[in-house]
Amino acid sequence: MNCRICGIELEDLTSKLCKKCDLTLFQILDIIEIYVKEKNPPEWLTNAVQELAWIYQAYPRTAGYFNTAVEILEIFTIFGASEIPLKEIKEVNYTSLPTNKVLSFLEEALLIERDNEVIRPGKLTKKLQEIRWEGYKMDSPEMEKKILEIHGILTVALTKSLIQTGFYIPRGALAIFDMLSHHILTSGKKIDPILSNYSIDLATIKLPIRQRLRLIRTMSGFVNGKTKIISDNTEKGEKPLKPVIIKYLEKEFERYRERERERERELL
Repeated sequence: MNCRICGIELEDLTSKLCKKCDLTLFQILDIIEIYVKEKNPPEWLTNAVQELAWIYQAYPRTAGYFNTAVEILEIFTIFGASEIPLKEIKEVNYTSLPTNKVLSFLEEALLIERDNEVIRPGKLTKKLQEIRWEGYKMDSPEMEKKILEIHGILTVALTKSLIQTGFYIPRGALAIFDMLSHHILTSGKKIDPILSNYSIDLATIKLPIRQRLRLIRTMSGFVNGKTKIISDNTEKGEKPLKPVIIKYLEKEFERYRERERERERELL
């Protein structure tokens, strides 16, 4: 039997996922669960998701989903609308994807709820509406962080929906989570502050070379002058992780191990 996400042969025939993909899927589902269930998502998570905001922004195959979702989230979260007539959504008209498919996809991502020709906030969007916007100017650092947070959680939600609907496996997005999962699993008891090139190479090996290089350039800050996930790419090729990512990895691994312990207790 092979892992249903990455396709490698499984040693544990009772599982549908390899250890790395299991941890990757756990991260994605855990982030969404925290945002939906907790009144105030913890700072270690809100800071970390900001580092994921860029993943779908220049990815043609998912641009229709991402741009439509951004438009809807902007109307609901920044302008405070309670519902939107479907005919007022503009971005869905600029994609070759069927409108119903785009909306079904966003519904699966918990971003919207549909009522005939009216769109209302989904569970995740309702949580994002609770963000306090008052007093923030659009060019303020606080507003920039909030928008990055929204784009980051949107990226996670879209990845979740792509996997669960079976539309296709978003290799570019999964490469980031796979890279982080591999780093967790090879760090030992304490998260290594330096991201290994091996973790990057292993996670991106199935990507087209152009996409792979762009991913690394974006992380290194060569696209817009701001690094993502890592804080530097030194002359020696070392890539130190940002402190917010180290904290995120520590927390997610702790939560993952707790889930594993719960599974073991259930088997007793």
